[in-house]
Amino acid sequence: MAVIMADAASTTLVVGELTADPLTDEVTASQLAWVNVVNFATIAALLVPAGRWADALGRRSVLAVGVVLFSLGAVAVASTAGWPVLLGGRLIQGVGAALMLPTSLALLLAELPPARRRGALAIWSGCSGLGVAVAQAGGGALIAAHGWRAAYLCSAALAITLLAVVPLLPNGQTKAPRPEVAGTLVPAVGIAAAVLAIWHGGQWGWTSPQTVGCMAVAMATAAIKLAISRRATGDEQALWRHPRVALSAIASALFGSVQYTVLVMTPLYLQQIHGLNAAGAGWWLTPISLAVIAAAPLAGRLGRRHGTTAVVYTGAIAVVAGCTLLLSVGELSAWMVLALAIIGAGIGALATGTFTAGTLAAEPPRFAAAVGAVTAARMVGGALGVAGSSILLEQPVLSGTHAGFTTVLAAVIAGATLLAGAAAFNALRAARGTHSQADTRRIPPEQEVQELHRLLAELRAALVQVRSEADYELARLTSGIRPTPIPSASFLHA
Repeated sequence: MAVIMADAASTTLVVGELTADPLTDEVTASQLAWVNVVNFATIAALLVPAGRWADALGRRSVLAVGVVLFSLGAVAVASTAGWPVLLGGRLIQGVGAALMLPTSLALLLAELPPARRRGALAIWSGCSGLGVAVAQAGGGALIAAHGWRAAYLCSAALAITLLAVVPLLPNGQTKAPRPEVAGTLVPAVGIAAAVLAIWHGGQWGWTSPQTVGCMAVAMATAAIKLAISRRATGDEQALWRHPRVALSAIASALFGSVQYTVLVMTPLYLQQIHGLNAAGAGWWLTPISLAVIAAAPLAGRLGRRHGTTAVVYTGAIAVVAGCTLLLSVGELSAWMVLALAIIGAGIGALATGTFTAGTLAAEPPRFAAAVGAVTAARMVGGALGVAGSSILLEQPVLSGTHAGFTTVLAAVIAGATLLAGAAAFNALRAARGTHSQADTRRIPPEQEVQELHRLLAELRAALVQVRSEADYELARLTSGIRPTPIPSASFLHA
């Protein structure tokens, strides 16, 4: 996870450096976005099928293939002499990352007892912050000193190091049935088409043939998937029929729109408004990553005590507070550091909460599939968030200085507020359900009186029986005459 997030964070800094590279002399500014788009769309499209195939074929094997592909893609990007090869390398990296993400967490969860899985999820989420922190703090300086290619050489080196550890891991093969090829690849094509339309529609034009064609492909694949689902076995569809997995996927999509908007727009804000270079922006973004690392384990503890809903609510409120403070800060100062740290803490809590809710709702044989589903929803939401923020940046709703970034921050606050409201509503509904169940178990007053009367009658009967037996033994011992025993008082039990 840290390797993938470090690579993604480095790429946000690389795009600005590519504009001055001879490699992109004939590449327009809109085409430069494909460095991110092709990777993002590939990961989002393949996460769900990667998780399902990992559960069926063996998680260690799928992880190893993913690491190899990721490192090969990074090497291709770093050594490329042409724009098409660079995009091809980013696509291969996306395939590798999609294979690595669900399998790594599923391997971890499968080897732990249920009581320790929440803590493991918190640590895993914190690793994403660690990867981003390293990429932002060290990656910016590395790019400034040795060029943008050095960032991908580091990604390849980290992946190769991880590959050396993979043989030591358990295989993690389960009894999950092998999914149909059509059932996995069809939605992958649809998700990729939808992400391309959402992310690039603003530049293509929302009524352009490219955008309309991508949306048509997405709708067609959705219809095909629905037809396949109707004849699919119940086991294949069991994951999505679980209400907690479905609700967690929705929450993850909303969280993704908030998270990726912050991660993509904040570097632009620092570079365009405050005039920082890649290295300077990376250092100023470090508080976000460090706060993610610190908040993830704390969120795990909060979840164990008060439930996952409390974690999601707390994280969303922190994002709202941090963005509100950032809106009021005009200059680079300690207040901006505090605002970015609060935002990072909220992102860390939300990452832990949404992952925990969606993953632990599934059975162990479907851990990888659940991780893939929740992460895919998060990335599709991220595509929506980045596309929408790009539109707001160019066509702001609000006015004033830096109206575009102000509008984007206001949209992030609205999204986080919606997530907090949904979490609060879910908590209230759960509390009412608990009270309702308690009321159904409560005995009516009339029945309580009858039960007390019955117990007292049984106690009286038992005492009478003890008295009769005591009188019998006393008479036998004192006179030696065998008296007629007193009948049992069992008739008093009624």
